[in-house]
Amino acid sequence: MSGGGGRRFRGSGGLLHVYDLAMVNKYTEAFGIGVFHSGIEFMGTEYTFGGHESSGSGIFTHSPRQAPNAEYRTTISMGETEKSAQDVRAEIAALGEHFPGNSYSLVLKNCNHFSNELSLRLTGQPIPPFVNRLAYLGSWVSCILPKNLGVAHPESSSAQSSAGEYGRSGASAFKAFGGQGVSLAAQEMMARPSGDSRAPLLAREGEGGMPEDRRGGAPPPGQVVRP
Repeated sequence: MSGGGGRRFRGSGGLLHVYDLAMVNKYTEAFGIGVFHSGIEFMGTEYTFGGHESSGSGIFTHSPRQAPNAEYRTTISMGETEKSAQDVRAEIAALGEHFPGNSYSLVLKNCNHFSNELSLRLTGQPIPPFVNRLAYLGSWVSCILPKNLGVAHPESSSAQSSAGEYGRSGASAFKAFGGQGVSLAAQEMMARPSGDSRAPLLAREGEGGMPEDRRGGAPPPGQVVRP
């Protein structure tokens, strides 16, 4: 296939990054429950969902394992995807219609619901139950859950008080890729510091059209790939 955004890379996997949102997790993890945030990384970008005041998409991106106002815990492989980078971004753009910022709910529609839906669409694998178990239990005790729990969208009013943290994470609103103009590979090159002459990941292909970084396939679904 021609065009960096349209190539298909067998072995490209989705990675679920899980974060702690409360210190209480160290005491409750033995019971399979905790207050967690999550996002899905695909080809170097992490996608997640947060609330804001408008009806636009609540999906945003940031650097992998750098969710603002959350403590990174672990990474779990969600398996391989057969979709191209452009197909993945199209799926995420479509999900934006189902995850508008003003629909965010700790119990009914949170970041973990988004991670689960995106993982199902990309790899067919659901996220581990422990990540969002509190939401299911929370339907019984929603009245005692704090309203501001979670990672807010960078365009929300609550994110403005943590502007420094959001800046360090590289968080920004997700912009749908329309399949025209600059390729994903070119975007990667433009984002690099001056003097970095490495070939973009999408151009570093090995045998069979797979990037060298991806050869050997993604780890099996459910495998913890970073402690």
